[in-house]
Amino acid sequence: MGQFLRILSAAVPALPSVTAWRIGAILVFVCLSATAEAVTLDWDGSTWAPGTLNNSYDIDGTVAGNDLTVNVGGTTGELVNDNVNNQPTPNINTNLEGGLNPVQKSLNIAIDLGKKDRFVTVTITFSAQYTMGVENVSFTLFGIDQAGGGSNLFIDEIRSISALSIDGVTGIAPTITNVGSSVSLTGTGLNQILTGAANVPSTGAGSEAGNATISFNASGIRSITFTFGAGGNSAVNPIYQDISLHDVTFSPVPEMNPGAAAAVACVVGIAGSRLGLLRRRRRQN
Repeated sequence: MGQFLRILSAAVPALPSVTAWRIGAILVFVCLSATAEAVTLDWDGSTWAPGTLNNSYDIDGTVAGNDLTVNVGGTTGELVNDNVNNQPTPNINTNLEGGLNPVQKSLNIAIDLGKKDRFVTVTITFSAQYTMGVENVSFTLFGIDQAGGGSNLFIDEIRSISALSIDGVTGIAPTITNVGSSVSLTGTGLNQILTGAANVPSTGAGSEAGNATISFNASGIRSITFTFGAGGNSAVNPIYQDISLHDVTFSPVPEMNPGAAAAVACVVGIAGSRLGLLRRRRRQN
């Protein structure tokens, strides 16, 4: 780096001061405004052995190895087979369509709770190779509803929705949008809860009524988590209920710039900006 700066100091004086200052300012702006491309975990192109609880995915071509891990924990003994294909869940299927046309795959999670205070926890952890974490994490849940006819035989509830910062301590609240007409959103910040308020068809017209999009727009995210269980007014021993997790999108936070060329531009920009300013001061004196 020292050798590079010596070469730079010899080369930049050949530029007129105004030109050096302008080039420096532009390059500094490029340095500070650099962003990484969004990455998507697309279930249509992914695999999940039915019933397994932990799977990792290599979906970012700019980073070696796996980029994120999806884990299902909590009272996993309450997980059951899905009611369409009779396959252990979690599994990837199209059982809940979320109003999409054409239909897309998602990660389906089905439970039959022995007691309504039990739940499963879904955690998505991003690779430690993202040293500055990730940002703009977003996904949509399908099928948040309750039993037909206003029955309380089951009431879906999504709660404890949060992200964890790269410091391992700070919780980050979600932004929840596109809440379907059969979903109730209550609470604020880290205490937001999504509750099924009416029965929703699993497929076809109206299946979007059980959707909710959960986003985290902060930077420096290491993981996100939420729980899936039964609402407070549900039966003591709820019947079968399920939701689906659609595609997960995120953007890595670049340490400074996504490419070496832009990193060099930062150094050139700062040096050029300072030199131009010094020249202007000398002329004024």
